[in-house]
Amino acid sequence: MFKNLSDFSAKRNGWNALGFYIVYVLLGGLLCGLVSGLLASMYCVYEPQICSDGGTEAGYKIGQLWGPIVGFLYTLFMGCAVVSGKKLWNSAVAVLLYIVSVLTAWPFGVIIAFIFVAIISTFDNGSSAKNEKQKPEDNTPFE
Repeated sequence: MFKNLSDFSAKRNGWNALGFYIVYVLLGGLLCGLVSGLLASMYCVYEPQICSDGGTEAGYKIGQLWGPIVGFLYTLFMGCAVVSGKKLWNSAVAVLLYIVSVLTAWPFGVIIAFIFVAIISTFDNGSSAKNEKQKPEDNTPFE
């Protein structure tokens, strides 16, 4: 279930795609939380009167603002890594799923957007044996 998580070119079955989804959604959530927390801390240093309640309200507002931004960028980067790793830029279905994942990352978050990235991870690689068979043979009569 958790095999080859860092190999974006690996073809995954359903269970491996589920493991990929779980791990990278958790990493995305941690990243969003860390960036938002860091920005809230910096905000309280520069605007101490707003953080009079210990920074809870400021942290909530910063998280609401920056969480979706970081999640969007995370989905953009990770989806691109999967599509590029599998060499699927010429596959209309893979590119469409990538675009849908990026567009759903902002309003719905990483939890929904990464469903589409996990689906892309189950596709065959673009440079498969099928494509290698289509290469023209060298039939030159002269040597």
